[in-house]
Amino acid sequence: MSSQHSIPTVDRVSVLPDSVICHILSFLPTKESAATSILSKRWNPLWLSVLTLDFDDQNFTEFSTFRHFVYSVIALRNITLQTIQSFRLKCGNSSGFNPHDVKRFIHAIFQRGIQNLNLEMSPFKLGFKLPHCVFSCSNLTALKLKGLAIDYSCDFNFPLLKTLHLYTISFGRDRDCFLRLLKGCPILEDLETKDLLLHSSNSTGMYVSLFNVVSVNILN
Repeated sequence: MSSQHSIPTVDRVSVLPDSVICHILSFLPTKESAATSILSKRWNPLWLSVLTLDFDDQNFTEFSTFRHFVYSVIALRNITLQTIQSFRLKCGNSSGFNPHDVKRFIHAIFQRGIQNLNLEMSPFKLGFKLPHCVFSCSNLTALKLKGLAIDYSCDFNFPLLKTLHLYTISFGRDRDCFLRLLKGCPILEDLETKDLLLHSSNSTGMYVSLFNVVSVNILN
């Protein structure tokens, strides 16, 4: 009878350099990335060095729990880390949604520095206006917004922005706001829009379409 030999298991992932593991974790939602901290002491701090943050309140019953998680992640991150490459925030599904907390999230992230912002309000919250700090961020290279409002009084300054995607966005009553936004993006290459809206000036309070669908690749 032949003897059986056990094959030793080797954890090949944990021996990878920190930078490689952080790159792997950057493809996960932040909630799942945080869960890897329980694997071992080696993994415990690595998720806090990931330069891509992805938050979605869909899996949180209460917005208060989601809020605590987002604040905790931002507070625990080392402030000496380099600029955040990407910040994605999708919220509006959980009970007790608070737009003021969303604005605080955005302010906190922009204080750390950010290159790509992807913000989606679901379901659409056209009364939610982005804080002004977003529209004067000189580091942004990509901005993707869905289901919210842009304050027409903003001054737009995106010297590095190359990608701009706008879906179901309200520009208040200012028809020129969208054009001023484009003028603030001197090196824009990729523009996608759908359902850009203006607030009706009549008493119905309805929205009217400014543009339906636009997709443009701009060659400099």
